[in-house]
Amino acid sequence: WPTPGTPRAPPAGRRPATCRPPATGSRRRCSPASPRRTASPAGRVRRWVEINGTRHQIARSSLVIGRSTEADVRVDDPGVSRRHCEIQAVEPPVVRDLGSTNGIVVDGQHTKRATLRDGSRIVVGSTTIIYRQAEG
Repeated sequence: WPTPGTPRAPPAGRRPATCRPPATGSRRRCSPASPRRTASPAGRVRRWVEINGTRHQIARSSLVIGRSTEADVRVDDPGVSRRHCEIQAVEPPVVRDLGSTNGIVVDGQHTKRATLRDGSRIVVGSTTIIYRQAEG
């Protein structure tokens, strides 16, 4: 706890209370702490992949795609490695090969790593993955 007279930090996600100096003979006036404004939901980018007609949300910072049951998204394709590739939800979003046997093809180019855009096509084994993103 802070010592008397030392201001305390506001709770996480809140703005500190604001105080006006007291007028002569009156009490100090303070406004309560208010929630911090964050980016509006409309400015948030939603990301997902479509595989064989099924949509898989990218809800964390990365998504591992592979044949293993331990992959975030399992692809039942003998040409897909257990941990084949990873999509990183950074700006700009990227896909990288995780040392797979057959590699990845992104928008027609065989590569180890590529920047993704809405509609990018990632081929692993004989499976096509479509990367999608939208604001809101």
